[in-house]
Amino acid sequence: EYVRLYQQRGIKVSLLGAYNEPDFNPITYSAMLSDGYQAYDFLSIFYPMVKKAFPSLDVSCCDATGARQQRDLLYELGRLGGKTLFDVNTYHNYQSDIKEPFDDLLAGQPTLETEWSDGGNTWTRTWDAVGNNFEGFQWANYMHHAFVNNVAGWSHWWCSWTSPTDAALVQVNGTSYQVSARLWAFAGYFRFARPGAVRLFADSSVQEVRVTAWQNKNGTIAIPVINSAHYTYTLDVELGATNVSRATAYLTDNEHNVTMAGQFAFEGGRFTAQIEPRSMKTFFLEEAE
Repeated sequence: EYVRLYQQRGIKVSLLGAYNEPDFNPITYSAMLSDGYQAYDFLSIFYPMVKKAFPSLDVSCCDATGARQQRDLLYELGRLGGKTLFDVNTYHNYQSDIKEPFDDLLAGQPTLETEWSDGGNTWTRTWDAVGNNFEGFQWANYMHHAFVNNVAGWSHWWCSWTSPTDAALVQVNGTSYQVSARLWAFAGYFRFARPGAVRLFADSSVQEVRVTAWQNKNGTIAIPVINSAHYTYTLDVELGATNVSRATAYLTDNEHNVTMAGQFAFEGGRFTAQIEPRSMKTFFLEEAE
């Protein structure tokens, strides 16, 4: 009924989930505890009911508090034959980070990290100052680690809030606002890898340099690169079969917020570029006009 009411207001609902951290009892607010066996009992009824009413509406499972906790739930759900009772695998990143892909516990569904932040009283604006877990540089690495483990999307808890806390990306105070560098970590990925993009194989021969790559529906390619070293690296980039021949580089570090840092043409699927210390640089590749 809620889906119908939203539709009547012109709001499209594309994903529906019945769970929020079913492995956690917060005491201070209402919650529903469930393991994978109980999830099977519920989803066996819920999933076909949703599909009958809204065939194109995806159902998620099950937003556990961490990747390890989600794996336990999916394992139990799968033991009863429930791998096909949901369309999207969803988890939070509070209790445990992802260490391996979920693929062995799924039936081909995509995975989304749907919530994480610091619920404390700190407000961290910096990109890379003291190594705080909620600096932008750290979040760029968190997302990289998730993506190479086949996570298709990554969400922050809140976008904006009026309190000075790392629960939000933007702190709003009346008519003024402050932006956390975590926002620029998101932009380094998602401003260039757009909805519907396919992740390409990408690898680095250097431990301190981390790379991912996506191809968008229109053929453009986004290559976010992270340099964890305290010195500049020169990158020799080699591409597979592709028609792109023009690159624009966007730099994020303590002095730049996804700032255009150069544009150049290249041939033969190869180019050389530098990446600054403790930075993220996204190379956006397209065909030359």
